[in-house]
Amino acid sequence: MEEEHRSYPLLMELAKRSRPPLRWLLVLVAVVLMLLLVSVAFLDGDRASLATLSFWRDLMDGPALIIYILAVYPILYQRWWRSALSLRTLLSPDDKATMPVPLPKRQWEWTAIIVGSIFWPLLWQPWQRNWVPGDIWINAYDVGTQIVLFSLMGWIVYTVFIGNRYTNRLSRLRLNVDVFDTEPLMPIARSSLGFSLAFIGGISLSLIFQTQESLLRWANLVVWAAVICFAILLFFVSMWSIHTVLAGLKKHELALVRQHLKTVSRRLNLSVVDGLGGKDEFSSTITALLIYEKRVKEAPEWPYNAGIIRELMASTLVPIVVFLVKVISRLGIGT
Repeated sequence: MEEEHRSYPLLMELAKRSRPPLRWLLVLVAVVLMLLLVSVAFLDGDRASLATLSFWRDLMDGPALIIYILAVYPILYQRWWRSALSLRTLLSPDDKATMPVPLPKRQWEWTAIIVGSIFWPLLWQPWQRNWVPGDIWINAYDVGTQIVLFSLMGWIVYTVFIGNRYTNRLSRLRLNVDVFDTEPLMPIARSSLGFSLAFIGGISLSLIFQTQESLLRWANLVVWAAVICFAILLFFVSMWSIHTVLAGLKKHELALVRQHLKTVSRRLNLSVVDGLGGKDEFSSTITALLIYEKRVKEAPEWPYNAGIIRELMASTLVPIVVFLVKVISRLGIGT
């Protein structure tokens, strides 16, 4: 049983060991974060601010993103797990034995968490805040939730890196892939799409809590645009090793059919010159080879389909729509 638990990343292990279902665990975490926020407002003697939207806008972005990460990661992990299993079904029994599913290294998971927790204070320097009576507990709450958020982000970066590295190692083995049938590889595309959608969803959620002033800063606009581009790039980079496999297989099949075409064409020429029979048979063979060559050329080099691409492109419109609604209508949270 212990080995079963140790085969999961840290967050998944905690979710599986917890007595209440994950959805109730998320509700519990959300309630605790809300109660803590109300408590720090009372401790700072700032009860009136609880009735203002700006108070919740400024302090709920961190907790909201924490809940978001805790909610979406199990879905992302299950998608990655299915993609790894789909690749393993394409391996020979010998290769399967030499490539077991990697067990997460707890020391590196905790290292990623610590690095993430250090990154936020170094970047935003919370010690330069106005730590005066009336703001001490509010500042402590904000700093604490942001550190937890970046700890989770650091941990997710590590787990995504480990997952992609394992997928890349599998793709370098002898995969039993049909150049015309990429359906067994579709879970990899769905897993890559899931990570990109989660990234874009996080951006959209973050935009909800921005003020009108921060929304219109050029520096922020550049950062958000860069993040959206990164999310799209992540989709393709996560599948690059599989793309290399499919492109190589396609190139190999094209080389074979062209070699056959060259051989049959030479025999057809000889039969014509020598006045031998069988020209119709050679012509039929060449026609079949040309049809096959066309099919190979049209074979996909990526494991996704048009529906997945449409979903990715449509998702990039979500943060843009959120941004435009807040700027144009001025009815967002805390204008």
